[in-house]
Amino acid sequence: MERFLSATEKLKVGDPLDTTTDFGPLITAQHRERVEGYIQSGLEEGAKLLTGGKRPSDPTLQKGNYLLPTVFENVTPTMRICHEEIFGPVLSVQRFRDEAEAIRLANATIYGLAGFIWTQDVNRALRVASAIKTGMVWVNSFFLRDLRTPFGGAGESGFGREGGRYSLEFYTEPKFVCVPY
Repeated sequence: MERFLSATEKLKVGDPLDTTTDFGPLITAQHRERVEGYIQSGLEEGAKLLTGGKRPSDPTLQKGNYLLPTVFENVTPTMRICHEEIFGPVLSVQRFRDEAEAIRLANATIYGLAGFIWTQDVNRALRVASAIKTGMVWVNSFFLRDLRTPFGGAGESGFGREGGRYSLEFYTEPKFVCVPY
């Protein structure tokens, strides 16, 4: 956890056109405020804030919708930051004792856009990837993707797939027209 937090705190927040930037702004002020509401909720519900949780102090970033990458631990499945989709730079850490508990925790939500598995055991990775209810799973990587592969979630995160040939179905609306001859 110490190495992870150290790496998180080194991430550069700034102009997304700057190639040295790791995190750009959120899309709107309303979105930033929504994510800040999740951060506040995490604090109120008893999660422990390890880093981030606020806007950057850099004066050049005050006019944008920036938030520092945020990490919480002591997160339980009932907390909003655990079971809702935040779509912001917030990571909720849950510890588990074994594979079965990890799968149970991963599936303890109505959402299921993506999952990430970090392990040296390929058989375990495949077993867990099959068991978790998500539309996409990355193993020992983050969001590596060929645009021809399907993209989409499961549960309340799911509504079809896009990417490659899947986009034709996702972005078109078939229509039946009958003309009697």
